[in-house]
Amino acid sequence: MVILKRKNSVFLMLLITLFCQSQEVIQGIVMDQNSNPIPEASIKVVDLKNIGTSSDFDGKFTLSLPEGVYTLKTSFVGFQTKLSYITVNGVNERYVRIVLNQSIEELNDVIVKWKTAAQKTKERAFEVEVIETKGLKNSSVDINAVLTTIPGVNVRQRGGLGAAFDFSLNGLSGKQVKFFIDGIPIENFGSSLSLNNFPATLVERAEVFKGVVPIHLGADALGGAVNIITNQHKKDFLDVSYDIGSFNTHRATINGQHYNKNGWMFQLSSFYNYSDNNYTIDDIEVRDELGNDTGIRRDNVERFHDAYNSQMIRIQTGLVDKSYADRLILGFTASANENEIQHPIDPQNPFGEVFTENDIISGSIEFEKNNLFNEKLKLKIYGALTENNERVVDTSSRKYDWFGNFIERGDQTLGEFEASKTLFKFKDNLHLINALATYTFNEVHSLSANYTKNYIRRRGEDDARTGRIAFQDPHIVNKNILGLSYDIDLLDTRWRTSFFSKGYLLNSEGILEDLFTNVEEDRFTRFENTFEELGYGFATTYKILDNFQIKGSFEKTFRIPEGYEVFGDGFLLKSNPALLPEESYNANLGALFNTDINGLKLQIDTNIFFRESENFIAIRSEGIFSRYFNTADARSTGVEGEIRMLYDAFFLDLNATYQNIIDRNAGENAGVDFLKNQRIANIPYVFGNARIGGKFNNVLAVNDQLNVSWNTYYVHDYPLTSFVEGNPEDRDIIPEQISHNLELGYSFSDGRYNISVLARNIMDAKIYDNFEIQQPGRAFYVKLRYYISN
Repeated sequence: MVILKRKNSVFLMLLITLFCQSQEVIQGIVMDQNSNPIPEASIKVVDLKNIGTSSDFDGKFTLSLPEGVYTLKTSFVGFQTKLSYITVNGVNERYVRIVLNQSIEELNDVIVKWKTAAQKTKERAFEVEVIETKGLKNSSVDINAVLTTIPGVNVRQRGGLGAAFDFSLNGLSGKQVKFFIDGIPIENFGSSLSLNNFPATLVERAEVFKGVVPIHLGADALGGAVNIITNQHKKDFLDVSYDIGSFNTHRATINGQHYNKNGWMFQLSSFYNYSDNNYTIDDIEVRDELGNDTGIRRDNVERFHDAYNSQMIRIQTGLVDKSYADRLILGFTASANENEIQHPIDPQNPFGEVFTENDIISGSIEFEKNNLFNEKLKLKIYGALTENNERVVDTSSRKYDWFGNFIERGDQTLGEFEASKTLFKFKDNLHLINALATYTFNEVHSLSANYTKNYIRRRGEDDARTGRIAFQDPHIVNKNILGLSYDIDLLDTRWRTSFFSKGYLLNSEGILEDLFTNVEEDRFTRFENTFEELGYGFATTYKILDNFQIKGSFEKTFRIPEGYEVFGDGFLLKSNPALLPEESYNANLGALFNTDINGLKLQIDTNIFFRESENFIAIRSEGIFSRYFNTADARSTGVEGEIRMLYDAFFLDLNATYQNIIDRNAGENAGVDFLKNQRIANIPYVFGNARIGGKFNNVLAVNDQLNVSWNTYYVHDYPLTSFVEGNPEDRDIIPEQISHNLELGYSFSDGRYNISVLARNIMDAKIYDNFEIQQPGRAFYVKLRYYISN
C-alpha cells in the first residue's frame, strides 16, 4: 500500500479541484421539426478528440466541457446533419436545443426506426389505443368527439355542449372507466373540467388502456382508463383559437409556454365554452292550460333552457433540467361552469329555471428526477390540494311546458323537481398524492412501485331548507392504492412482460339516512366502512416480426365506490354506505401489424376481450329518489378491429366493435329461467367508425396545407329494457344511429394561420344516444387558430 505524502496529496487535490471548476455541464435535447424527441442521436464535439455522447429515450443529453468555444455535430439516420456552436464560460448553465430536419434523399434509401411517443406507447404490452391530436387541433371538437373514433369506445351524451354523458369502453362504463389529465384523476376537478368540455387544442395525445391498467396511473379502474396528455415539449409557443357555430356556440383557447436558458419554465392553458344548446327536437307533448297532455305531438320544438358555459385557467411554473430535479413545477388550476337543466331523464317534463354551478381551485407540486443512483432510479412525485364547490338551484314552483308556458304549483314549497325547493351546495376538500419510483437493474429487469392517496371530505348546506341538511356532518372517503410491478425484456426486447399487483384500501365515514322512518334518532345513523382488497395481473407482448406483434394481458381488479355513490348528492340521490367494491377479471388477446407496400402504409390492430364482473354498482329508483346498489354480475365478451391506411396524401381509417354483455344472475333475481344469461339491454352492442380524407401541401402557396375529411359513425339499434321480454314489436327501441361529419381545413405560413369549417351531422339525422333524448341536428362551426413557436 502506497501512502502519498501530505504535500503531494494537497497538490493533487488542488489540481482535481481546478479541473472540476473549469468543467461545465452542458444539457440539451435533440428534436425533429415537430418537436418530437429523437433518441439515440449522435452528438460529437468537433474540436475535441473522442468527446461526444448520444441522446437518451427522451432525446436528452449531457456533456462536460472546459471553457471555450465548440462546435457540436449532431446526426441521426434519416435527418440532415447539423452543426451547432456553443460558448462555455464556466459561469452560466447551458441548455442546448438542437432541431434536425428530415433528409428526403436519405429517407428514400433507408428505413428510419425512430418512433414517436404515441407509437412507443401503442407497442407496449398493455392493450392501449393512442390518438395524436396534432391533426385535430384545428377542429371544433372536444376530447369526447376524438375518443369516439377508437374501437371499443362509445359515448352517449344527453344533449349538446356540456351535457352529461356516459362513456363506455368494451361494455363497461360510468366510473368503471377512469379518466386522467397527465396522470392526475380528472374526478378531482369537478364537473367544470370534463371530457365533454376539454378542447382538443390543449391536448397532445390521448391514451386509452383497455381493461388492464398499468400501475403508474394509480387507478381502481374496472374497465380501463383514459389518460389525456397535454403538451410535453420543451419549446416556446403561443397557440390561440376561437370558433363559433350553431346554437350560439362559442369556444376559445389560449395555450402557451416559455423556457429560458436557465431552466425556468412558465406554461398557461385556458379555455372558455358557451352554447345556448337551443337546437330543435321532435315528438313533443302539447298540454292544455292545466298541464294535461292533449295527445297532440309537435316537431321542431326549440330547447329554451339549456345554456351552458365553462371556463378554465391552468398555470404551471418552475425549474427543469437541474442537477437536483428534471422537473420541479408548481401548478395552479381554477375552473367553473354553469349548466341550465332542460329536463330530467324524461324529456317530456321540461324545466325553465333549474340550474347547477361548479367551481374548483387547486394547487399542485410536481417533482421528477430520472438519473438517481447511477442513473438507475427514476422518481416522480405529485401532490395537490383542491377545493370543489357544487351548487343546485331549484327555487321555482312553476311547471313549464316545451313552449315556455307555465302554471304555478298549488304547493309553493315544491320546486320544479317536485321535491322541496333547494339552494343546496356542498364543498369538497380534497388532497391527492401520487408517487412513482422505477429502478432499472439492467437492460432486462426493472422494478416499479406506485402509491396513490385520494382523500375527500364533503360538507353541505342549504339556505332554502329547514331541519337536517345532507352532509351537515362531514362525510369522508379516504382511498389508498399501492401498486408494484416487475418488468422484464427478453430476446433483445422482442418479448416484453410486466407482472404487477395492486392493493386497495378504502376508509369512509358519514351519515346514513333511512327514508322509511320519521323518527329523527332512527332516521339518521353514523357509519364507518373499511375495505381491503388485493388485485394482480400481467401484460405481455412478443414481436414475431419487426412489423407484427401479439399481445396478451390479464388482471383481477377492483373498483372502490366513489364518494357520490356512497354519499349521494344531498338532493335526489341518497346514500348507501353498504356498497361493496366492484370486482372484475379482465383479459385481452390482440395483434398489431403494420407494413409499407409500394408507398401504401397499412396498420391493422385487433383485440379480443373478456370481462367477468361481480357486484356491479347500478342506480335504482325509489320514487322520486334514487340510490346506488350492488346488482348485476355481468360478463362482457367481444372483438374489435381497426384498419388504417395512408397513401401519398390520402388516408382511410375503419374500425368496428361487437360486444355481448350478459347478466349472469338476472334469471335468479327475477325467478324467471329464460332471463338467465340474457344480453343486458340499453347498451349498444355493434358500432363502428369510418374516416376518409386527404392532406394536400402547397395548394395556394408555399408551405400551406389543405385538409379534407369525411367521418361516419354508426350504432346498431338496441332495446331499452329487454332483448327477450314481451312482444318484439312492442319493445322500446333506441333506433339505429348513422351520422356524418364533413370538415375542411386550411393552414398557411407553415402552420401559423389556420381556418377550418365543420359540418356536424350533415345529413340532419335524428340521433338518440339515450331513449327519447334527441341529439342536435345539422350544425356548422368555423374555427380560427393562430400558432407560433420557436
